Amino acid sequence: MSEARLPESNPFVEIATHLFLEDLAAKVGVHGLNNYLVSLAKNLAASMPLEEYDGWDEFLAALRDGHSILSTFEEVRPVTERCMATPRSPFERGWREYAKRVGAFSPVHREAAVTYNLKVRPIAVTSLHIVLHTFREAAASRVRVGGKALRYTPIATVWVDGERQVAADKDLDELLRRSGISRTKLGMLLRAHADVWLLESA
Repeated sequence: MSEARLPESNPFVEIATHLFLEDLAAKVGVHGLNNYLVSLAKNLAASMPLEEYDGWDEFLAALRDGHSILSTFEEVRPVTERCMATPRSPFERGWREYAKRVGAFSPVHREAAVTYNLKVRPIAVTSLHIVLHTFREAAASRVRVGGKALRYTPIATVWVDGERQVAADKDLDELLRRSGISRTKLGMLLRAHADVWLLESA
């Protein structure tokens, strides 16, 4: 098959990936699935090249143009210098294809998120968010801006079905202050974005 005819994304692969995770959970349990997804995301980030930028303007331009490892798999829109928003989850298409061709997702995807929320931070809706949040966190540590590593902190996540997870209320105001947005602005962003997150010097 010529390269021009290769599909950008293959539903077979996406659906098989979800079924693999369900099969894995059946063998190793929800905690085992969580550990696997965290390890997978960390290894993926570790395999990517280190980055250095002289300042925030240069870094934000690379992020916006898809030239940073943090925007390798998703579109990232800087809202402020520190607040980032992702219009669509990179896993959205796979979820929709699965729902269309297979049916309702196994409850294990939500169960994995619940475990992650209790062990790490209350910000995942499905198992896929475990990969996404872990990858961003590990990838951010591989980026230097003005000689300093970055730290990633998720603020809010909205899934395809509208379900959302927002940072714990006791932490939210401080995260928003550091991000440079208000609760009202966060609400507005969540109407049209899958994720809102904070990037700052570690």
